Amino acid sequence: MHINVIGQGPDLVMLHGWSMNSAVWHDLAESLASNFTLHLVDLPGHGQSSWQEKALELEVLVNNLANKLPETAYWLGWSLGGLISIAFTNRFPERVNKLILIAATPCFVQKEDWSCAMDAAIFKQFSDNLNNNQTETLQRFLVLQARGSQHSRETIRRLSDQLAIENPPKAQALQAGLKLLIETDMRKELETVLCPVKMILGDRDTLIPKQMLQYAKQIQTNVQTSLLAGAGHAPFISQAVECQQHIEYFLNDRPLHEIDFCSEQGKNNAKSGVYTE
Repeated sequence: MHINVIGQGPDLVMLHGWSMNSAVWHDLAESLASNFTLHLVDLPGHGQSSWQEKALELEVLVNNLANKLPETAYWLGWSLGGLISIAFTNRFPERVNKLILIAATPCFVQKEDWSCAMDAAIFKQFSDNLNNNQTETLQRFLVLQARGSQHSRETIRRLSDQLAIENPPKAQALQAGLKLLIETDMRKELETVLCPVKMILGDRDTLIPKQMLQYAKQIQTNVQTSLLAGAGHAPFISQAVECQQHIEYFLNDRPLHEIDFCSEQGKNNAKSGVYTE
């Protein structure tokens, strides 16, 4: 598994989402590297990581990550990377100092007691379409991630650049990643997490309804949640500055006060896309 290590300071592991690779963190990583030692992981079959059968089965993957990453670190996961980060934290609680979940949820698929998620049929359709036209399916997923964002065109362009169509993820890795998204339910695991948790979500995310944050608080009462105004499924791209501030404030134990939207400053912050908490 390829892991790019850059920066200086406390260790921070960063896991990308489905169909992407660690290059998606490029701008955010440049900003964070002055204060943190970043471990930018390419999941199996993505980016510069090779593919082996069963490499994305959760138990195999978590143990592989444990063998290659620092004994203790902060962890940050986006989308599928967030799901994997919850699993790692549950398996190795002593190794995760703090956990940040960006546009991630403990359960991506709707269930009777979990309506704040996507219909499993949508993921099934992606799986079927991958077999017919992988490039077109990945491009459609890029659009879905950026849809609704105030900066959707720029987000699509940036995600497309980092997807590296010339060197796409392995087809087996994409199917295995979708299988994880469809079948994995980490709600019980999130409930038992002992370290501080931060969840960051865009209020225009088309994959994860913003109501999920309230559901998550019922599962894990100590979780800190924030909603970024005008952001879609890739808030670290569309609202890069605010997302970086959010991450650093949480990791450095700096308090974030609730914005008063009745004040003039609050109104101006809302217009500029500042998150609420």
